[in-house]
Amino acid sequence: MLVAAGPGTGKSLFALTLALRSKVPTLYFSADSDAFTQLTRSVSVLTEWRHEEAAKRVLAGDLNMVFDLLTKVPIRFVYEASPTLDDIERAMLAYDEVHGHFPQLVVVDNITNVSTAASGEDPFAGLEALADYLHGMARQTGACVVCLHHVTGPYVDAAKPIPLSGVKGQITRVPETVLTLFRPVREFGGDVLGVSTVKNRAGRADPSGMDFAELEWIGDTMTIRDVRAA
Repeated sequence: MLVAAGPGTGKSLFALTLALRSKVPTLYFSADSDAFTQLTRSVSVLTEWRHEEAAKRVLAGDLNMVFDLLTKVPIRFVYEASPTLDDIERAMLAYDEVHGHFPQLVVVDNITNVSTAASGEDPFAGLEALADYLHGMARQTGACVVCLHHVTGPYVDAAKPIPLSGVKGQITRVPETVLTLFRPVREFGGDVLGVSTVKNRAGRADPSGMDFAELEWIGDTMTIRDVRAA
């Protein structure tokens, strides 16, 4: 699966929320965010504390109140800033060695941070070959592999639906499913995150991105949830 959005839209939080709420064994390659950022976000997601409060507690090491919540989530992070394919394979094999099985969910955040032979001069070069590799890894391990990615210039403001053609680097041939995220501008009501299924080999999709679902977005507490759950 490929999830594409403009900067600041919330694609990393979207993926992290998926991992935390699903509670399935997860290996998260967090090349784009450091440990402090991910732990702070995780505390906010699990407790609905304000982000500022979560950050203060993480900095102070005051996590006794959330220790049980954190330890019940079967997620491991890899914080290599520019992982290679060998790094990814090694982490997967190590996970299997430690736990006796591969993770059910693998997140690559984001795909342009992965270092390949073709990406030395251009971070978008070789993306299709990389997608082929990750697709094969998903088939061989049975994991759901979610890769985060960027969009083209006209859609970086994140305010309008993003079509399949708005995904950067022509990488959409390989993934089974492609989602694009945007933040609709609304005069009334709370903030929402728009999720467009622009490619779906197993079901309904709208390449224009205009057919989208809305999720409630509460930035102060790092909350993304179904609107009906509000």
